[in-house]
Amino acid sequence: MKKPLLKTLLLFFFSCSINNSFAQSWYDQYFDGADSAFSTNSLYIKIDTAASNIWQVGKPQKIIFDSAATLPNALVTDTINFYPNNNISRFTFNVPLYGPWGILGIQWKQKLDMDDGFDGGMVEFSIDTGATWQSAFNNPSVYNFFGYPSPDFDTLVSGEYAFSGTDSLWRDVWLCYDLSFLTTWVDTIRVRYTFISDNKEGWMIDNMNAHVTMLHPVKEETKVDYFNVYPNPTKNIVNIELQRLNEYHIIENMQLINAEGKLMQEWNKIPTRYWIDVNKYPNGMYYLKIKSNLKSKTIPIMIQK
Repeated sequence: MKKPLLKTLLLFFFSCSINNSFAQSWYDQYFDGADSAFSTNSLYIKIDTAASNIWQVGKPQKIIFDSAATLPNALVTDTINFYPNNNISRFTFNVPLYGPWGILGIQWKQKLDMDDGFDGGMVEFSIDTGATWQSAFNNPSVYNFFGYPSPDFDTLVSGEYAFSGTDSLWRDVWLCYDLSFLTTWVDTIRVRYTFISDNKEGWMIDNMNAHVTMLHPVKEETKVDYFNVYPNPTKNIVNIELQRLNEYHIIENMQLINAEGKLMQEWNKIPTRYWIDVNKYPNGMYYLKIKSNLKSKTIPIMIQK
């Protein structure tokens, strides 16, 4: 009899450090996917003390989980062995906040190999240092949660939402949390990853990062199909198409802004069908602010080469 999957917190975080040892106690280390030394982009993770905890940082040596996204190490539910039945494994990290405003963005890469609909990995967060947890799925504060195909997500027999099933491709997952929904001031959001398993390879995570930005890519209350921006993610070219209308309209201003709020490029008075080349910019999250003479919108754009 499988246990219901416990709620798990998974929000974006900076990738952590390198260690091939298995954690048998609260175990702290930095991780950044590139196996670099500690930097301001690193997150400090804590792996649970439970003797049954199978989260490890090391070189993956399984069938589907055969290598990290950035060599050599990743966070894996055991680097060598399949996960056992009814396993519960967790790790957490904290994201410091500097005010009740802005957007918390979390990014990571992942692969999945789980018993679809029974085992999974859930995303949760806590604003009271772990006293209570909220799921990131179907949460009004989370207005963007994307980068994975629909088969990678399922409702478990316990009724919880989770990543589940098998996906052997590295997926770039993004989550955006609106800090303006906080009703009281907190200086930290705690993130927890909980995995419950039943004899497959499990969950592999790499290249994690987190940031707080002042930009708010929330859709305005306009027709969803007025703005069409694709492909997303993109390697080089981004196409912008506005809905065909009988009335006159033009893109009056468009800006490409990075995750730190820096203006990278700007366009004025351009047609409603247009394309831009973003190949010169490094990988990461950007925001395309589009203003026509009728409507405006800010759209998250991920550059992934």
